[in-house]
Amino acid sequence: MKLFARPKCFSEALRLVTILSCLLGFRAFEYPRDHPRPILGFIYLLFMYGIFYNGSFRLLEKFYANNVKLLRMEYVLYHLLIYIIIVSVIFKMFLGWWHTKKFKVCLKKIFEIDKTLRQLGLSVNYDRLYFVTIGIITVWITTAFSISIVLFVQLQMRTNIFTSIYIILVHIYGFTIIGINTFEFCIFVKYLEIKFKLVNQLLCESLTNLSTKEIKLDVFELKDYAKTMNTKKRKHIFSMKMIFRRRRKMQQIHLELCKISKIVCTVFGVQIAWEIGEIIMILIVSLYNLYVRFIIQQYKVKSWVNQTTFALAMCFMCILKAVPLSCICKYAAVEGNKTVEIIHGCDANTNIQEEIQQFGIQILQSPVTFSVFGLTIDYRVLTMVCT
Repeated sequence: MKLFARPKCFSEALRLVTILSCLLGFRAFEYPRDHPRPILGFIYLLFMYGIFYNGSFRLLEKFYANNVKLLRMEYVLYHLLIYIIIVSVIFKMFLGWWHTKKFKVCLKKIFEIDKTLRQLGLSVNYDRLYFVTIGIITVWITTAFSISIVLFVQLQMRTNIFTSIYIILVHIYGFTIIGINTFEFCIFVKYLEIKFKLVNQLLCESLTNLSTKEIKLDVFELKDYAKTMNTKKRKHIFSMKMIFRRRRKMQQIHLELCKISKIVCTVFGVQIAWEIGEIIMILIVSLYNLYVRFIIQQYKVKSWVNQTTFALAMCFMCILKAVPLSCICKYAAVEGNKTVEIIHGCDANTNIQEEIQQFGIQILQSPVTFSVFGLTIDYRVLTMVCT
């Protein structure tokens, strides 16, 4: 697949993110295509983590111990944050590698849903999703490069060129691992939101058309309609059969989307819960850093401008991850559960009504939610982060 070619399926739209995940050791890679190599992927994971561990723990700790003066509480918080990041990276890498098979199953289910939609005569277009993904990756690379230049200039004043480059690469690698997990999760949830919205729209149209045709033809009250119906009525009956089939297909697709949402929570749930904890921890450390610089030391530190800029940048990045995460999950859950309102609002034949009501009961018994250990990911996440 060429870089700017239009993707034909969801897996192609996600191709760049998947390749990046494999390069970072976050997923078990495939060679050749569709032939997973879990053992080699695990060895590569350990190799990448070894480089990250050595750079983030040994060199970074030595650098700060010798060049940056910290208060005792800052020193404790800094080391705690370093340990959390080190554990977080290996934790997310291992879970990403472990859930590679379920990740592929999820992509396969999405492919089957798109195939069904095409059979119903609906177009499946991932151009916008693909190019938005390219744009976000481009912005991330540009931002990382800009930050690297600034850090390199600062580090050059305190250490040699090779140590500076190594520390920068380790930092960029760690933040990319942490960010790509949330990015993949948001892409899947956005896909579910779009498909739920499409299914609700088509289901509403099918139920409306079905009710109208039943009233017009009174087809279910005709006992010997084979002898009496004319060509026009036959066309209407055929049209109704098509509506029946489309409605049932929409119901099947909705149930499959619900299954995919549960798989997505299984694949990404633990990492997202850990991510929320990380965001809270980073905000605490950053805000404490600002408190020390402005309240306790009162601008007496020479590099207070750089440290303040770094702390504010960390706070901004945390909020930037928390807001889209909670909003996307909230909108997708609303669209998924909106189907019940559509079903209760329809006016169809009694026999069909019973079938539709059973479908609504299935949704009520297992509503669409994106939750982790009982914590629903929606605006409550923002409340937790901000408070």
